[in-house]
Amino acid sequence: MKSKGMIGALITVLVVAGVGAGLYFGGVLPIGQSDVTAEMEEGAASDEDAQDSDANQEGDNDEPEILPTPVELALVEGRGIAAYYRSASVIEANRMVELVAKTNGRVRMINVEEGDWVSEGQILAEMENDRERIQLRQAELSLSDKKRQVERSRSMNKENLISRQELDDQESALEMAGTELELATIALAETRIRASFAGQITDRKVVLGQQLAIAAPVFTIADFTPLRIRVHLPEAVARKITQGQRVLVSTESSAEALTAEVERISPVVDPVTSTVRLTLLLVGDHESARVGGFVKVRITTDEHHDALSIPKTALVEEGALRSVFVAEADTVRKVEIETGLYDETHIEVIDGLFAGDHVVAMGQGGLRTGSLIKALNADEVDYAGVETKANRDPAEDNDSVTVMVDKEAMADKDN
Repeated sequence: MKSKGMIGALITVLVVAGVGAGLYFGGVLPIGQSDVTAEMEEGAASDEDAQDSDANQEGDNDEPEILPTPVELALVEGRGIAAYYRSASVIEANRMVELVAKTNGRVRMINVEEGDWVSEGQILAEMENDRERIQLRQAELSLSDKKRQVERSRSMNKENLISRQELDDQESALEMAGTELELATIALAETRIRASFAGQITDRKVVLGQQLAIAAPVFTIADFTPLRIRVHLPEAVARKITQGQRVLVSTESSAEALTAEVERISPVVDPVTSTVRLTLLLVGDHESARVGGFVKVRITTDEHHDALSIPKTALVEEGALRSVFVAEADTVRKVEIETGLYDETHIEVIDGLFAGDHVVAMGQGGLRTGSLIKALNADEVDYAGVETKANRDPAEDNDSVTVMVDKEAMADKDN
């Protein structure tokens, strides 16, 4: 019985010990709880500090470096600038006419070809004219006979052998014979196609043996001295043009510009197109110009001397607003401007800029006020910008980092 009592007491002790251990580790019993909690909180805090440190370090590494935008600058300065009006037209000959047949007939002879130079009155072609030749000979014989009759009649009238009335009839017949001779001469001349003026044959429209009717085209002849150009300008533009003014003309066949002058300005306005016709006269050597060739005409309508201007590439257009980026130290500022005249490369600035300013001429895409820039042609335009961090020597940045590290090491050593 004694041994059974000891075993029961031992089992009771073990059960109590197990229950107590379970309560202890479960946190129910307050014994030692503050120390464990403190240790757990301290470990969690150290973990959070480590995570924050890593996050800060990663944030510092991910921050992007702002690099300046490479641009080209232009100096705002005064220069002569002119406004032009452009138009297109064709070159015309001084005279170009079409020669036609004056009578019916068959082409018997052709004396010239296209490209031949001819003189005034030269026979270019001839039609069959045997009948006209015979009629001319007949008229000549008739005239000679009438002359002899008149001479005899005058002698007889002096001797009173015939009356004055008979003499007058003979003289009238003589005049009629002369008229018939002139008509026969004209009829023969009309069978021959002659050059109406000195020039060059540009087109031959007939062949040998061809039957021609009255007014049938035969040749085209042109006089190329001088050459002319006719353009039509709006009335407002034409008022700014003066007679004798120089005009630049460019052709498609040559890169060299030709020179012309305003020869005539029409005194009336075309009511249909509201334009005024200008006749331009080509001056000097114009071998590259051909009649009928397409040309572009540039006429000066206004001109300003010493006008404040910038390159057209610097202009930023946003609808009706025009602006530029003005360089200030190592940044830019967007400025709205008012413009005036313009030519092929530059535009006049009326308001918004001052002489000596520098504007971004190339590379302004993506810029805005405050953007960092790096002038690639600073020496060419005499621009003295502030040296940016990106332009500094990396060795200087390394020296500053070294000094900071040394200071931190000394502070740790003192602690």
